[in-house]
Amino acid sequence: MDKQQILISSKQDLWDLQTQVSYQIKDNCQLLKLIDETNEKVIEKLIKQQEKLQILINKLDYFQIQPKVSYLDSILKHQYQYELKLSEDLELPCYRNRIFSIRFNLMYQDQIFINANKIIVELEIWTYDELPKKLQHNNQGESIYKGCQQAFIKEGVGRLNKIQIKEVSSHFPRGQFVLVIVPVNDHGVIGNQKLGQIKKEWIKPLVLYEFVVKAKRFSNRHIPYFIRKDGSISMKPI
Repeated sequence: MDKQQILISSKQDLWDLQTQVSYQIKDNCQLLKLIDETNEKVIEKLIKQQEKLQILINKLDYFQIQPKVSYLDSILKHQYQYELKLSEDLELPCYRNRIFSIRFNLMYQDQIFINANKIIVELEIWTYDELPKKLQHNNQGESIYKGCQQAFIKEGVGRLNKIQIKEVSSHFPRGQFVLVIVPVNDHGVIGNQKLGQIKKEWIKPLVLYEFVVKAKRFSNRHIPYFIRKDGSISMKPI
C-alpha cells in the first residue's frame, strides 16, 4: 500500500470517528436536555409542596390547640404588683398598613413607677373569641406585623412607635382583635423594688379589647372611638 492510499484510509477513519463523536455529542445533548427538563419538573413539584406545607403551617398556627383556661384569662386572674396602662387615649379604628403608636406607663398604686432597669415589652395580636388565638400571620401567610413590635420601658415610660398591622380585623371572629403588650425581658435582674429593678413577672400586661383594623380610611366614613387610659371604651365600634 503506497503512501497516498494510507493517507486516504486514515482520512476515512478520521471522518468515521468524527461522525461517531458527532452522534455521541447529539445523543448526550438530548440526554442532558431530558435531565434538565426532569430537574425543572422536580423543582416545580418541590416548590408546590413547599407552598402547600406553608399553607398547612399557617393553618396550624391559627388553629392551634388552646388550654382550657385561655392566656388572656390567666393574665386577668393573676396577681401583680405593677401594671402597664395607657398614658393617653387611643383613637380607633386603625387602618391596614397605616402607622400608629401606643404610649403607656409602668404603674404602681396608680402612680408612674420609675424603673432603673430597661424592660422590653412586645406587642401581641389575639383573636377576640372565647378561646383567643395568638396571630402571627395574615391570611396570605405573611407576618401580620410591619414595623415596630418591641419597645423599652425606661423610667416608667414606654412607647411602641410606627406599628403597622397587615390584616383587617373583619376577617376574624367578632371583627375585632385583642392587642396585648407583654413584658418579655428584664435583663435578668434579681428584682429589688427599692433599687427600681423590676422583674417582668411582676408586671401586668396591657390588654386592649375591641381593637378594630379596617382596610381603608374614608374621611366621610371615619367614625372614631377611643380606648381610654382606664381601659374603658368611649363607644362601641361600628
